[in-house]
Amino acid sequence: MNKMKDIEFIKEYVLKHYKRHFIKKYTAIEHTPRGKVIKTKSKELPILISIEDTYIKIQNNKDASPIILNKNILNERI
Repeated sequence: MNKMKDIEFIKEYVLKHYKRHFIKKYTAIEHTPRGKVIKTKSKELPILISIEDTYIKIQNNKDASPIILNKNILNERI
């Protein structure tokens, strides 16, 4: 199979099933003429994918704890 298609499928799968690990929410205070406004904003974290022989390792940075997935998820797209 094409490796780029595999990586795109894995990114979609991860964002669907493990969204909170890769979306960081933070609050921002904005000053307006009427006073302070608190807004919740979100930022997407990068998805680092490492495809090994028997599993797929997914992280949002190199020091983070990985999510380990079986390679059988690549067969689910059929």
